[in-house]
Amino acid sequence: MQFYEKLIFLLNLTQVTNRTLARELKVDPSLISRLRTGARGVPKNKEHIKAMSSFFAKRCTTQYQKQALSGMLGIKQALTMKKELLTEVLYYWLCGETDEVGRFIRTFETLSIEDGEAAPMPETATARAESRAFYGNDGKRAAARAVYQHLLTLKKPYTIYLFSDEDDSWISEDFEFSGSLQKWGLTLCHRGFRFCQIAPPASQVNMAFDSLIRWLPIYLTRKVTTYVYPRLRDNVHRCTLLVVPGEIAMTSASIAHQQSGGATLITTDKRLTHTHASRFQDYLSLCRPMQNIYTTSEKLMQCFSRFLSLGAARIQKVSSLSAETAPPELMAYCIDHIEQPNLKKLGSMYLQEFHLIEENWKKHDFIDIACLASAEDVRNGKVPIILSYGEGPPLYYTPEIYVMHLRNILRILENFENYHFIPIDPRVEKEGTLMVKDGQLALLVRTSQPLTVFEISQPEIVQLCQEHLLKIADRAGYTGVFRAKVKSQIKERIRELLA
Repeated sequence: MQFYEKLIFLLNLTQVTNRTLARELKVDPSLISRLRTGARGVPKNKEHIKAMSSFFAKRCTTQYQKQALSGMLGIKQALTMKKELLTEVLYYWLCGETDEVGRFIRTFETLSIEDGEAAPMPETATARAESRAFYGNDGKRAAARAVYQHLLTLKKPYTIYLFSDEDDSWISEDFEFSGSLQKWGLTLCHRGFRFCQIAPPASQVNMAFDSLIRWLPIYLTRKVTTYVYPRLRDNVHRCTLLVVPGEIAMTSASIAHQQSGGATLITTDKRLTHTHASRFQDYLSLCRPMQNIYTTSEKLMQCFSRFLSLGAARIQKVSSLSAETAPPELMAYCIDHIEQPNLKKLGSMYLQEFHLIEENWKKHDFIDIACLASAEDVRNGKVPIILSYGEGPPLYYTPEIYVMHLRNILRILENFENYHFIPIDPRVEKEGTLMVKDGQLALLVRTSQPLTVFEISQPEIVQLCQEHLLKIADRAGYTGVFRAKVKSQIKERIRELLA
């Protein structure tokens, strides 16, 4: 579907004229006319597409419009319920690309976890569940509510075993229920419950990232251990299994892409719940850990040390100049000025293994997508030194130190063909930090306090993260004439800072 066809669809759906849209974008109506007829392709000015997306998202308010968008874009209707989310979806659709990884990164970067429990349930929340069957998607939601209410009546917390690879439309089609499900998980964690989860396979990209985003706040409580089955599955027979041994179990099964119509069973029979728990444990024995979350300095150091020790090609997108390209003098400066012992250790480790880092560049590609700050921001002390992130406030570059770092990047570009530097504008790129070791590990880093690292080892998700970064790199260009252009850009920034 071409851009002009998408534009015609949105204009017709919202009953908007060329002139109205032009007024919103502050452009001449003739431009909209050319876009509508196909005489012009996708606008090069992405701000125009962002403004279009926001405008159409505000106009799509009726149930009919939301259903039409859901059908045309091939998305769940829940994604049309919130203006901000729909704006983002429309933007990537109009640009001709999907960006599940970017959506996941932005969610992680902006996430805030509410303290305390979810909103109080009605009085029926004290009722214990009974063994019974529920039918269809409405029934599955009712079954989940019944299980939650049952768990609230228990006198002590338990570990909840959970696996589901069924189609998740029973969750996503009801936006209010989807939010409640997340709050229920947080409430149970607050009460001392833990989750042992086998994550769904990543063969369905949308479903895999929807699950990750839905679980993110609960993961950040660090009361969830998550595993993944590392081999291919038949992708035909699917099931949902939630078990609290000796208390309650919820089960259902479906075939392939079946979205509704099945039965969901709840049982409180102790022997049967233990049987289901045994089945879960048998499956768990075939799985391996999928992710970890680190927030303490000691764990963060262990995480980064392990990541650096992996010998493989690497691609990353970072919010400032990368630690690996810092000259030894900058490392020493940070060690002298950082008050946090574990960060001092990490800096010392960089100094000790500096030659090993450069040796690795001789064997493996390293694509370094980094924000290149303006001279004004550097002079105003607004650019953080990435190595200094931790439990306290970071250190900031002075013009002299920033120039020192840029000169070292130039040296690396001159001496190591496998190192590629891709400067991006921090005023445009708002995504967080993502680091990927080829096919092995992905680290999603949130630099706001507390510094948090989300480590992913599920191969399919790691691969998708890598492809996301490679698309950014390929769009910018980083070999041949682009490499020469990058060097010139760095030299120009150095001249500006020395002026």
